Amino acid sequence: MISKTALLLSTLILGLALSLPSRAQNVQYDKRTLTVNGKGETSAAPDVAYLNLAVETTAKSASQAVRENAEKTNSVMEAIKAKLGENDKVSTAGYNLSPIHEYNNQTNKSEFKGYRASNQIVAEVHDLKQIGAIIDTTAEAGLNNIQGLRFDTTKSAGLRKKALAEAVKDAQATARVLADAAGVKITRILQLSPSYDYPAPVYRDFAMAKEAAAAPTPIEPGDLTINATVSIVFEIE
Repeated sequence: MISKTALLLSTLILGLALSLPSRAQNVQYDKRTLTVNGKGETSAAPDVAYLNLAVETTAKSASQAVRENAEKTNSVMEAIKAKLGENDKVSTAGYNLSPIHEYNNQTNKSEFKGYRASNQIVAEVHDLKQIGAIIDTTAEAGLNNIQGLRFDTTKSAGLRKKALAEAVKDAQATARVLADAAGVKITRILQLSPSYDYPAPVYRDFAMAKEAAAAPTPIEPGDLTINATVSIVFEIE
C-alpha cells in the first residue's frame, strides 16, 4: 500500500509540473506594465467604381434567347466602351442559360414557358462623373438589369498606414495621461499589436425603370473610411 507521505509527495510533484508551463508563459508579465488601446481613423473620397450589369433575354427556344442576348450584349458593351477612359476596363463576368417554369394554380403543375439567357458585365470606371452617363447609355442600348454599383479606392495602403499611425499616437497620449495620474514613469514599449478595418466599399443598388428617365442618373458617392486600432504594452517604473 502507498503511504500517506508518498501520496502527498507525488501530488506535490504533479502540481509543480502542471504549474511550470503557465509560469513560463507569463514570464513576460513579471515586469510592471501598462496596457493601453488606441484608435485611429482616416477617410478619402473613392476614386474607382465597379458597375455590375446584366443583359437578360427570354424566348421560346434556347437558341433564340442566346441569339437575342448576344445582340443586346454587344450593343451594351459598345455603349460602355464609348464612355470609358484610358485606365478603365470592361469585361463579361458570367453567363447563364436556364429554362423558365411557372406554377399554374389552376392545374397545380409547373409549366414550361421558355428560356432565359443572362450575360453579366463588370465595368471598372475611374472617372466617377461618367457613371451616370454609362447607366443611361447602356439602358438605351438594351441593358435591363443593374445589379449594383460599388465605390472603392486605390489608395487603401496609404490610408491604412495613416490610420495606424493615428492609433499609435492616440494610445501613447492615453498612456502618458494614465502614467502621470498614477505617478509612474513609462520606460519602453514591450508589445505592440496593430489591426485595422479595410474601408467598407460604398454600395448603391438600382432598379431599372420601364422607360428611360429624361434627366441624367445622378451619382454622388460618399467617403470611404479606414478604422485602425492598436494595443500597446508599456513597461513602467
